[in-house]
Parts: sequence; structure tokens; C-alpha cells
Amino acid sequence: MVESLEVNNLKYENLFEDISFQVKSGQFITISGGNNCGKTALIRILSGQIKTEKMIKLFGTYTEEYPQNLWKEITGAIIPQDNPEFLFKTVEEELNYTIHLFKKTEEEKKETYKELIKKYKLTKYQKKNPNEVPEFIKIKILLSEKMLGTPQILFLDDICEELEEKEKEEFIKLLRTLQLENQTSIIMTTSDLNIALESDYLFIINDKNILLEGEPLTVLEKDNVLNKIGLDLPFMVDLSVKLKDYNVVDRVELNMDRMVDTIWK
Repeated sequence: MVESLEVNNLKYENLFEDISFQVKSGQFITISGGNNCGKTALIRILSGQIKTEKMIKLFGTYTEEYPQNLWKEITGAIIPQDNPEFLFKTVEEELNYTIHLFKKTEEEKKETYKELIKKYKLTKYQKKNPNEVPEFIKIKILLSEKMLGTPQILFLDDICEELEEKEKEEFIKLLRTLQLENQTSIIMTTSDLNIALESDYLFIINDKNILLEGEPLTVLEKDNVLNKIGLDLPFMVDLSVKLKDYNVVDRVELNMDRMVDTIWK
């Protein structure tokens, strides 16, 4: 599997020191850590908003060497504090304007609009002002617009923070669908380890470097380390780890019904 992103000895102000890691093409990566660990700064660096020199490669080329137009073709980023108000008065107008930038024929534009409305579940919001719809709908509008260009790598900064649990679940399913359809690499920062649990690989940032990394469930079993830096484990992981300590169960179980069955056997 090809590396879509390589970070080599990243240093930045007083936040990072010699951070190195790779992201395989098509992977869904989450990055987490305690308060003020630098997650947003890191996603800004990775997405090219903060410039570096000879530290980050995208598909084998240093990011600073990419022409701006090519960079926009292969990457997309949603960083909430960077997203201005939508320009148009309705969701329909907003989406059709973006579609117009990518599609040539009128038939293609109409078909693409129908597909977006269905895939992102925006049907009842078509005539609404995009600046006045719920936060989750705004996120889906932004995501639909970013994915129109089929970026090879997508950067997301803690955009699930304000969502309800059901919305988070729907959003992760949507991301997985987009990842598989387009073979897009996804790099997302999050403070919610329940979301991190759904990714392919997890990095925990602390004290200017990578503290832990690996498959999410393996990382989250390091409960003592995570608790020390102020991160709360998902409930079922926390329960499983505690029960393992008392030899009640021999592995982490994420399903409550199966957990009960295991305990009663």
C-alpha cells in the first residue's frame, strides 16, 4: 500500500519535536490527545495551511513543491474556524454553484445534485438557508462540496465535537462510505475516543511527540497512560479493561449483550 502522507522529523514552534509517521493510501486515521496538545496546529500543518520545509511529503513530493492548483485537486480540508458563512441563500443554490465548478453538461449537474441530496440526506433542507440549518447539516454540506473534487486525502479538524451521538454514528458511516468509494485517505483530529475507535489507526499526541500509536483498540487498552493525560476511554473499553484486571474477562468486548453473556458463563 502506497504512503499518501509522510511526516519526517516535524518540528513546529514549541508544540512538536521530531514527529514522524506515515499514512497509507486509503486509510482512515484519527489523531487525539489532551487539551492544548496541538491537534489543530498539526492538521493545519498537514493540510498545508501552515508551511513547512522538507518535513512533509504528499504522495512522495514535499508539500511546499506542489503548485497551488494541483494541491487543491488532491486534498480537501474542513477546519471549522476557517469556514466562512455560506454565500447563497438556500442549500440548493449553494450546492448547485459548487457542482457548476466541477460538472460540464446540464444533465451531469442535475444528476450530481440529485445524488448529493440523497447521499448526504439533505432533501428537506434544500430550500433552507445553509447558514441557519443545524450544525450537522452544515458539516454535511461542507463535506459534500469537498468530496465533489474527489480529493485523494481529506483533513478534518474535530468537526464532530458539537454533534449528538446518533449524528456522530451517521457521520462516521458516511466517512467510511466515501473512503471506500473514492479510496480517499482521511486524517481527522478528535477529542472523542469513541470516534477514534472507529478509525483504522490512532495516534495519541502528548508532550511535543507521539505518545502512543496503533490500531485503536490496542491503543485504548493503555488506560493508565490515557487517563494521565486527561482522555476518557469509551465506556465499554473502560469496563472491559477493568474487568480484565480482575480476570473476569480475557479481552475487550464492545458489545454490551456479549459482555453480559461472557460474565454469566
